[in-house]
Amino acid sequence: MITVFLLAAIWLVSFRIADLFTVSGTYSSVWFLPSGVTMAIVMAAPRWLKLVPLLAHLSLASPPMRQIFDIHITSDFDLILHSIRIYLIYGGTGFFLTHVMRISIPFRTWGEVQWFIGAALVAASIASAAGIGQSVLLGQVDPSGVLPLAEPWFLGDALGAVMVPPMMIPAIMVGLRLPVGAWRWPSARAFVVQAATLSLASLIGALGPSLDINLWYLVLPSVLVFALRGGFEHAAAAALLTCVLTPSVAMIFTGAVEVAGLPALLLTTAIAALLVGAATTERQQTTERLETLVAQRTEELEKAYELQRHLVRSLGHDLRQPVEAINLTVAAIDDQSAIEIRNTALTRVRQLGGVTSELLTRILSYARLDTGEVRAELAPLPLVQLMDRLRATYIPQAQRRSQRLVWPDTDLTVISDRDLLFQILSNYLDNAIRLTPEGGTVEVRVEPRETGIGILVIDGFVPSAPHRSSRGSLGLRIVSQAASLLGAEMVDEKNRKGIVLPQKR
Repeated sequence: MITVFLLAAIWLVSFRIADLFTVSGTYSSVWFLPSGVTMAIVMAAPRWLKLVPLLAHLSLASPPMRQIFDIHITSDFDLILHSIRIYLIYGGTGFFLTHVMRISIPFRTWGEVQWFIGAALVAASIASAAGIGQSVLLGQVDPSGVLPLAEPWFLGDALGAVMVPPMMIPAIMVGLRLPVGAWRWPSARAFVVQAATLSLASLIGALGPSLDINLWYLVLPSVLVFALRGGFEHAAAAALLTCVLTPSVAMIFTGAVEVAGLPALLLTTAIAALLVGAATTERQQTTERLETLVAQRTEELEKAYELQRHLVRSLGHDLRQPVEAINLTVAAIDDQSAIEIRNTALTRVRQLGGVTSELLTRILSYARLDTGEVRAELAPLPLVQLMDRLRATYIPQAQRRSQRLVWPDTDLTVISDRDLLFQILSNYLDNAIRLTPEGGTVEVRVEPRETGIGILVIDGFVPSAPHRSSRGSLGLRIVSQAASLLGAEMVDEKNRKGIVLPQKR
C-alpha cells in the first residue's frame, strides 16, 4: 500500500504543479506533467499498479483531496471525463510501447527512443484535440477561439510526455526493486555540473543583450554537449533539468512574456538531446562490443599460434617412432630370412604404416583444439586394443635400446576416445623409453584409483638433478588439452606419468 500511496502522491503533485508556469490562461502552461507521469507509471509499474494514475485522478472528486492539493474543479463530470481521457491516451501509449512494440525499460537505444518520442508526440496530438473537443462540447471554450489553444495545449502535453518518462521510469523501477539492466545513473557531480551550466545558459538567455538573436537557444548546445559526452542517461537528466530550470529563470528575470515562448524551444531541446544521447549510447555499446570481440579473437589467435608452434615442434617427434619402427623391421629382413619371418615383418610394417597415417592425421587435427572444433568421440574401448596398438608402435624402439616393455594383462573396457587416449599415452611412453637407460624396464600399468581408472607409464629414469616434470618437452599443451577433452585427471609423479579416466561418464 505504501507503493500505491507514493505513486499516487507523485501523480497528484505533478497535477498540482502542471500549471506552475501558466502565463495566459488555463491552456498555456509550459508543460503538462501528468502526461509523462502517467506514461512512466504504466510502463514501469507491474500489474494493477498501472491503474494508480487513474485512481489518483479520480480521487480529486473528494473535496478533502482538492483542499490538500489546492485544486479547483468546476464539475465532477468534467473531472471524470478528463481523468478517463488522460489515462486512456497516455496510459494506452505506455501500454502500446511496452506490450505491443515491446521496448525494454529503461529504454536507451536509438530505436527504442525513436518509438518513445514518436508515440509521445502522437499521444499529445490526440490528447490536445480530444481536450479541446471536450471543452467545446461542455461549453467551456468558444468554438471560434479553438485554434489559438491548439498550439500551447499540444506543446505542453508533448513536453510533459517527452521530458518525464526517461528519468522517471528507472526511478520507479529502483523504488520497486526491479532490475534496471544497463542503465547507469549520472553521478551527483554530473548533475551539479549540468545544473550550473544550464542555469548559466538560461541566465544569459534572459539577461543577454538584444541583438535580434534569441539567446535562449544557448541552452540547446549545452544539452547536446552533455548528450554527446555522457550518452542517453546524461541526455535524459539534462533534458529534464533544462525543462525545469529554463522557465524558472525566465519567470524570475523576464516574467510571463518570455515564458510563453519557451515550450517549442524546450520540446525541441528535449527531443534532440534524447536522440543524440541514444545515438551516443548505441555507438559506445557498439565500440565496447567490438573491442571485446577483438580482444577475444586476438587471444584466440595467440593461443592458436602457440599451439601451432607446439605442433610443428612435436610433429617430427611424434612421427619418428613409427617410422623408425618401420625402418628397423625392414632392416631385419634379409635374403636368407624365412618366408614366415618376412610375412610377419610385412604384417607389422603394414600395421605401423596405418598407425603412422592415423597419427599424422590426428596431429594435424590438433590445430583446431583451441577453437573448440575437436570433440572427444567417446565410445567403449577395450584396453587390450589400445595396448596392442602401443605395443606395435614402441616395441621396435625399446628393442633397439635393449629395454624390456611390461604390458598389463587386463580385460577392462573404458569409455574414451581411442585416438586422443592413444596420443596421450604414446607421448608418455615415448618419453619413458628415451629417458630410461639402455637395458632398463618401462612398464605400462592399469590400476584403480579413487577417482577412476588410472593408466600409468612407469620409467626407469634416475635424475642427477632434482626431479622435474618432462611433459613440457612432449607437448604439454597437446597432452593437457586432450586430457581435458576426455575429462581425465593427469598424473605427474616421479617416474610415473599418465591419466585417470573417470569411471562414470
